[in-house]
Amino acid sequence: MKKKVLAAIMAGVMLLGLTACGSKEQAPAETDTPETGAAGETEEPANEENASGGETIKIGVLMKTMSDTYSNKLGEAIQAYATDTYSEVELYLMDGQADIAKQISQAEDLIAKQVDVIILNPQDADGSAQVLDLAADADIPVIEVNTETTRTDYVSFVGSDDRQAGEIMGNFVMEQLGADGGQYAILEGEMGQSAQLLRYEGLENTILANEAFDCAATLSANWSRDEAMATTEDWLGKYADLKAIICENDDMSMGALQAAESQNRELVIIGTDAIPDALQAVKDGRLSGTVLQDADTQASTSVDVAVKVAKGETVEARYDVPFQLITIDNVDDFIE
Repeated sequence: MKKKVLAAIMAGVMLLGLTACGSKEQAPAETDTPETGAAGETEEPANEENASGGETIKIGVLMKTMSDTYSNKLGEAIQAYATDTYSEVELYLMDGQADIAKQISQAEDLIAKQVDVIILNPQDADGSAQVLDLAADADIPVIEVNTETTRTDYVSFVGSDDRQAGEIMGNFVMEQLGADGGQYAILEGEMGQSAQLLRYEGLENTILANEAFDCAATLSANWSRDEAMATTEDWLGKYADLKAIICENDDMSMGALQAAESQNRELVIIGTDAIPDALQAVKDGRLSGTVLQDADTQASTSVDVAVKVAKGETVEARYDVPFQLITIDNVDDFIE
């Protein structure tokens, strides 16, 4: 991303505080992969002082998964920023592999390591809330990043208002299809995650509330490119008048695009996250648009907040990183 755009988005960081029209499916748990710490390990640090002789701050990071493109970028950005910015920070990064039970078990591991603060990227809005209870019992503060639990007793949330992403996508598709309307479908993320719930709510506020537009189907593809491709192939066979597909993330938008191109169907397709291959597809005129979710700013802000909390400093309850629509008209500003 060009420096001027990143600067504009950084300046935009400000304080803030379902049902579907078709059937939905749940994803199976991800396959196991090793947990990683700051240097690919989870062992206890050798001592409690950093190389400069100061007190070490131990931060545990619970990522919902590192297999999703955006989540992987966020986790890597957290690790890189902490390493590059804070010599006193010892970071433990855990991959929850899209498994609530695993994420809770990893929280117990972090508590046993006596971390000073936990950054939680919840796997499930309800189920991952148990992490807050475990941390509270151990007197360890929790910061939530990117996705939220249904609870509000965490110290701070760093992320973007996912309703805004849904509204941007809904408004974009209505504009592209025009006043006469048309038929569209929605590919949802993993059910029960805050991004899925709130992005759908944003669609409810816009295109789903407009009777000129016909929602042919809504189905979860679990943030997965392969599932999105298979679902779109099925839809293209069922719905001859389908004109658009709204995808709650870009792995799914790229899967939908691949299916549409394989059948020579021109559709309005938009997703969220602005992952590299989606940006390139927008530049090439293949993908209609994407909505930027700024992983670097979410990462840096969450680490900064965690360090302040560990030092006993006051932080805000919410830090909002705005979404931004990217189309062929402005995509060059976002490609590195």
